[in-house]
Amino acid sequence: FYTNNMGIFNIFKKKTLIENTIKENKEFKNIELLFKTPLNDRNEHWIKDFNTSIKQYNFSKNNIEFFEDTKGMNYLNLSLDSNANNKIWDFINFCLENGVGISINGSKQESDWIFTFGELLDYQINGTFYSNEISKPFTGQVIDRYLNGEQATIGQPSTEYFPDYARSQIKNFLATFGLENIKIALVWWRESNRLTLAFEIIPEMFKNSTNDLLNSLLHFIKWYLPNHYDVIFIEGNEDFKEL
Repeated sequence: FYTNNMGIFNIFKKKTLIENTIKENKEFKNIELLFKTPLNDRNEHWIKDFNTSIKQYNFSKNNIEFFEDTKGMNYLNLSLDSNANNKIWDFINFCLENGVGISINGSKQESDWIFTFGELLDYQINGTFYSNEISKPFTGQVIDRYLNGEQATIGQPSTEYFPDYARSQIKNFLATFGLENIKIALVWWRESNRLTLAFEIIPEMFKNSTNDLLNSLLHFIKWYLPNHYDVIFIEGNEDFKEL
């Protein structure tokens, strides 16, 4: 009497492989649908689903480990990998230390998904992506006074709100434009109930200043900060301190 144990083993192995592949494809379709959701439909329900879903996946570094997008911002390139042991958050500290975002299956032209440096910072601060949360924004003394003719509370941002990771990267970025010793303040505008991270950057600091230049600079600074942070350029006062 003879039993082909290896044949039975291979059948079960093949069955398990097929089942795992079907499961992975189904799970990938779930995250893929979230990736493809139009911006206008990314509401609180989408944010909750995204954060729940992204935690289920393992990632590994892609063959092209880093790439630079068309705007000059750099990303660590990851891919979904069921055989890997790393979750998305296992790569975040590295990215924050090195001033890069994360792309999933990225290239210069297109990626399945992009996390900016600021979106990774949001996760580091609040434990979730796209949190829309702010806690303990000020540190030290705050003062009420008029700024640009509006009543405001002015102080310095706390490390919980503006961690050293971001402070250092933005400082280095501004230095590439010849903008050094830039001063900042955190400003709560009373009338509009608006909290802004204010940079003392004014047109006179540039040889050939244009609105396009200032808007572009503002856009790049925001790349380093959570999406829900409000950032402005303004002429400061004695309450502004060096970045």
